[in-house]
Amino acid sequence: MLESLSPVKIILQDKVVTGTVTSQEDGIPLPGVNVLVKGTALGTITDIDGSYSISVPNTANVLIFSYIGYSREEVNIEGKSVINIAMITDVQQLSEIVVTALGFEEEKDRLGYTSSKVEGPQLVKSGEGNVINGMAGKASGVRITRSAGDPGAGSHIQIRGASTIDRGIQPLIVVDGIPISNASGSGTGGVLQQSRLNDINPDDIARMDVLKGSSAAALWGTRAANGVIIITTKKGQAKDKVDIAFRSTFSVDKILDRHDLQTTFGQGSNGSFVQDDRRSWGDKISDREGGDDLVDEFGPSFVAQDGTEYYNIIQKRSRNIFTESNYDAVFQDGHYWDNSLSISGGDEKSNFFFSLSDFEQQGVVRNNSDYRRSTLRLNAERRFNDVVKIRSNTTYIRTQSNRIRRGNSSSGLLIPLLRTPPDFDNSDFIGDYFAFPGASPVRDRQRANRNPIGASSNPRTNNPLWSINRQINEANVNRIITSAQINITPTKWLDIVLRGGVDSFTERRTGFFFPSSAGTDNSTGAFNDEIRQDLEFNTDAMVIVKPKLNKAFSTEILTGFNLNNRRFFDAGGGINNFILPIELRDFSNAQVENTTLSDFENINRTAAWYNSVNVDYKGLLFVSLTGRFESASTFGEEADNSFFYPSATVAWQLSQLPALRGSRIFSFAKMRMAYAEVGVQPRSFRTTSVYVAPNYSDPFGGNLNSSTFGNGVFVPSSTIGNAELKPERKREIELGTDLRFFDHKLKASVTHYRNKISDILFNVEIPRSAGYDQIYDNAGNMENRGWEVELSYDIINKQNFSWSAGVLWDRNRNEVTSLIGGTETINLGGLGGVSSRAVEGFQHGVLWGARWARNDDGSIRLDENGFPQVAATDGVIGDPNPDWRGSAFTNISFKGFTLNVLFETFQGADIAAGTRGVLQDHGLTLNTANESVAPRDLLTFSGGVIPAGASFRGNIENFGAGDVALTESWYKGSGGFFNGSFEQFIEDGSWTRLREISLSYTLSSEKFRKLTKLQSIELSATGRNLVIWSAFKGNDPDTNLTGVSSARGIDYFNTPGTRSYIFTLKIKY
Repeated sequence: MLESLSPVKIILQDKVVTGTVTSQEDGIPLPGVNVLVKGTALGTITDIDGSYSISVPNTANVLIFSYIGYSREEVNIEGKSVINIAMITDVQQLSEIVVTALGFEEEKDRLGYTSSKVEGPQLVKSGEGNVINGMAGKASGVRITRSAGDPGAGSHIQIRGASTIDRGIQPLIVVDGIPISNASGSGTGGVLQQSRLNDINPDDIARMDVLKGSSAAALWGTRAANGVIIITTKKGQAKDKVDIAFRSTFSVDKILDRHDLQTTFGQGSNGSFVQDDRRSWGDKISDREGGDDLVDEFGPSFVAQDGTEYYNIIQKRSRNIFTESNYDAVFQDGHYWDNSLSISGGDEKSNFFFSLSDFEQQGVVRNNSDYRRSTLRLNAERRFNDVVKIRSNTTYIRTQSNRIRRGNSSSGLLIPLLRTPPDFDNSDFIGDYFAFPGASPVRDRQRANRNPIGASSNPRTNNPLWSINRQINEANVNRIITSAQINITPTKWLDIVLRGGVDSFTERRTGFFFPSSAGTDNSTGAFNDEIRQDLEFNTDAMVIVKPKLNKAFSTEILTGFNLNNRRFFDAGGGINNFILPIELRDFSNAQVENTTLSDFENINRTAAWYNSVNVDYKGLLFVSLTGRFESASTFGEEADNSFFYPSATVAWQLSQLPALRGSRIFSFAKMRMAYAEVGVQPRSFRTTSVYVAPNYSDPFGGNLNSSTFGNGVFVPSSTIGNAELKPERKREIELGTDLRFFDHKLKASVTHYRNKISDILFNVEIPRSAGYDQIYDNAGNMENRGWEVELSYDIINKQNFSWSAGVLWDRNRNEVTSLIGGTETINLGGLGGVSSRAVEGFQHGVLWGARWARNDDGSIRLDENGFPQVAATDGVIGDPNPDWRGSAFTNISFKGFTLNVLFETFQGADIAAGTRGVLQDHGLTLNTANESVAPRDLLTFSGGVIPAGASFRGNIENFGAGDVALTESWYKGSGGFFNGSFEQFIEDGSWTRLREISLSYTLSSEKFRKLTKLQSIELSATGRNLVIWSAFKGNDPDTNLTGVSSARGIDYFNTPGTRSYIFTLKIKY
């Protein structure tokens, strides 16, 4: 009886609601609309046809539909199983959202300055394995310069011209509100290290906002002079399921261009074969009798590892040419694999994003040219209630690389390869040397074109195969970037934001040269080991008040405090002249006199109080005022170490005026104006005079490290301290307009800016009677002015077909207006023959070198034989800064197909063709192999005469005083790299390229999803740098000898650039 009275259990089952979401304006289905069951974590998104299906509890009453650019809709379920909805366009949401300097989102239409946005998918679809190169051509006013084609090699970022002289001119990088390091390395003859920004997995990035002007970045004070790039990483979304995405990319990389070399004449000089000559001015190879060379079998010899014997050559008979085989032995097709897995999800109160990635690249150089980056990321966010929300973002990165030396290095790769005479075979590069028949062997000697039987332990220039097989240049990095933020919102008008983060990495760089490497120090073996540690801690505390004044005005007031601490530590050492000639990576393998040690530590602290006030008048006029009071540890005791950096912006939306409001043709118009001041701190340790442990050397290779003898030695530094240093100060004004026409389909943005930088810091020479050579002082001024234009047009936007196109264009003019203290030039880096300089009255970074002597009328001064004369002094010979830059893009989507095309151009820049200059000096360029017939008696550069009718190796030229013969003496003299005017090797460095072209197909139909249980599969093929149009030959003109530095425009045996063919598979579950 009791059992029969028990309550009846009723199970209420979930029901399924389906439907289609369209746009009310044109009826087009909307894919990607968020559909959420109100009050639950249940949700889904519409497919490509705008359809959705969602399981709804019987207790649920409302579905929420939300989509960017449309008003949020809440629809009562009321027992319905089918709910179709037409969403209404929200004009306010059509305004693009940007991320400001402090990491807050703001409507772009309300801002009085310009910024550019690069979406994360754009970086991934570019096919580049690193973030920086993926940005190229995607933002006006942003110049990306590659260093070389090495795997993972760093690239340089410049925004709106140079804002300082001899300091770094790259922008500040901020990730999820925390500044991070983008350090790299520069130099003319070593290894190209990676840029630290490239540690970040591109697939983790949601968006990048480029704050180009001082007004946009002013709240960062002395770190904002070069602009700021704000990176926002991905986070999870509220859905009824966890999203899993896997992407796998494979790339084939091929050399873009190479130098054409002559194969007509062999090693030697004056038309005769000389066995160990470094040049190729020898005999004509085809005139030789053929067969094996006649050698001295009774003299010294070299026995290669395969048993091949080499002797001194008595008579060169062989006609064999090895240019191609030598090249193929060094280069190959490169490739990379890039795999990335992400898992994300969330509900109304929390979300998470987790990812793993592995990028592994083999370069176009065989053996020791590789790079690997592995990353792990966890981003999480939790809203505890309506008051408190907490967010944390953490990523771990490990990179490993081994790169070849390039540039101005005799132990590098390109110098020995390209300078190898065409009749020298590089294949047997290592073996045993015998001083005479029966002598004891000297093991593991290097055979090279200047050391053909390994007789010397110093071959002077490496065999390129030795460079790729008997050198190690490794770099290993472990890095962690972590940040956390707490948002406290006790009322609707008050927000409290607490944010902190750490960027910490340790890098170990190791270099090893086996004995018999080129160079005085390397020939007996060399090893160096270096540990670098970089730690940056940043914290912000902000209070945001949003008082409602009245219906006409709304205001937002922010006040905050920032504390930043940066510590850099570098310790290392090196040895040469090994005790044991083996691969022993230990400092014990050398005597103390052959050991060098070094260490350096730098701590920089900055504290700031910053404020901003934003006023909105009727959605028509927007005014923003900011100010940052900043103090730093790099200023002296006698200087005021607190400085103020203000900014003011005004945005006026003309389209809100009654006469224009509601116009379908004139959709939006805004005028904007901004003014700001930012700065650059002095270098560390420049406020006081210090003592240093010196190294003494002599012209004959002697070296004495004072720290390794006796009780050590300290002497005063050659630079006197300056306790009255001020920051460099940049003052900028920006004017612009943003326009949209035809229902927001045509968009235009035009910006003009001018800035002046004063009190620029650099070393100034002083009389030695002061006891010092120089003083670090505020002694320079510079200015920039320029234009930026961005245009885009949505040509077609229909249900299954869309087409958009656009162009970006910018132009910057820079001038170093003054260098105080008698400073003529400031060397920014380069070679002895050509360098990049700051010169008063010219643009920053002009090319400086030997030039032709000129007459009063500007014509080249000729000598008595009719040849140009080299001027007694060097001067400005070129300008690597472009007249203008631009890009054009188009994006086409048809059903599941998407085509993206990007062209980029760089016009009016000079490039110093140092490689061509050396090859011409060595008789290896095609023009040096020309054979001419003298039409009359011709004078040579050395004063000789070539009689009429005689044939000769060389060319005929008229410099203004009649025909002359350009022969070996000319190309090794004034017409060559080492003894001539570098002005003749300045070329047009302009280029236009098909930067990217990508075709993808996505499977995501409802039938596909039901059949596979997957959200989508995307297949894509991408080509990068497939075509380039440029007058510069031999290498990609987008290259730089000095690596990641402000000195640019010099090509000197840089690793060749590449074109890439990329294939990607992306699966979403």
